[in-house]
Amino acid sequence: MTQYRKILLVVCALVGFAPLRAIAADQPTAPNPPAAAAPAAPVQKLYAQTYGDWVYRCLSTTPAGQPTHIICSVQQHLVLKQNGHVTQLLTVTFVRNDAKGHDVNILAPLGVALKPGVELSVDSLKPLDAAYSFCNENGCFVIDQPAARFTKDVHSNLSKGHAKIGLMNGKLITIDFSLKGLIPALAALDSGVPPRREVKPG
Repeated sequence: MTQYRKILLVVCALVGFAPLRAIAADQPTAPNPPAAAAPAAPVQKLYAQTYGDWVYRCLSTTPAGQPTHIICSVQQHLVLKQNGHVTQLLTVTFVRNDAKGHDVNILAPLGVALKPGVELSVDSLKPLDAAYSFCNENGCFVIDQPAARFTKDVHSNLSKGHAKIGLMNGKLITIDFSLKGLIPALAALDSGVPPRREVKPG
């Protein structure tokens, strides 16, 4: 699967025509042609179901006159709790890949050190090393990192996940996160059946 992995919003351009100029000074100005109708915005619907501390979500997009496309993923926002403050640091998202396995995508805030990237591990097992693919104004992204090494180590809800990132000042931060619900959430993702509950915007 090669989508997500991209921003899930579609921007529609408005099309208009400038007035026609008169062919000659003694000719009347040609009337303006009727303005072209703006293309209809795609219809988007988000469906979600919670499994423990993970959310199985599907975004349905239907462009005007075209088939519906559905992109599904399993996601958790990772937060750092320090001195009574809660800061969202990472978004970890699992998606299906073309090999019928899973890839992981990670969004980190700006200000992280690009090397060595993100370390994901389960309990004290060998970590999965994920390199950043690019950064933009929204943060730094790990895109389509094969996740088999990580997911095969998740055996129960009692397992603990760890994400380690470096900062530009040289400090390393480790975020502990819950794996509760990840196994059934990935099974729901693998089923290809979207959740029934629609999440309304706002």
